[in-house]
Amino acid sequence: MLLSLCLILAQAPVTKVAVVDVSAPDDIYEDVSRGLSDAVVEALKATGLEAIRIDERDLPASGCRLGPCLGEAARAQNAQVVVMVDCSEAGETASGVKLAALWSNNGAPVAVSKYQVTHEQKKVPKQLMKFAVAVAKAKR
Repeated sequence: MLLSLCLILAQAPVTKVAVVDVSAPDDIYEDVSRGLSDAVVEALKATGLEAIRIDERDLPASGCRLGPCLGEAARAQNAQVVVMVDCSEAGETASGVKLAALWSNNGAPVAVSKYQVTHEQKKVPKQLMKFAVAVAKAKR
């Protein structure tokens, strides 16, 4: 019986996602990358997930672009998945966004995506919604 319960829990869908902006400060304005990260949070919420953006103040002062500290920050928020958002300028009126979702417990990949968005764009990019759906459907 315990084995059955463990198997069911191991295949439980994602319920909480932590989004972290890992954009290099010299690649894009901080307020732009923060807005793009917030858009990722909203897209994840639209799929039924609980999603939060981890603020820079919740990361180590020395930085946390890669490695286990992102998983630790996500697990501190009880999140099963951490999403790294890496934004950069793509001309004067657009930004490039790269997304990578990893399991917070072991760093295994869940989903990746990249897309461009113009600063005036109101519609959610298709690639962002495909990414959010893939994260929502992920099983451990």
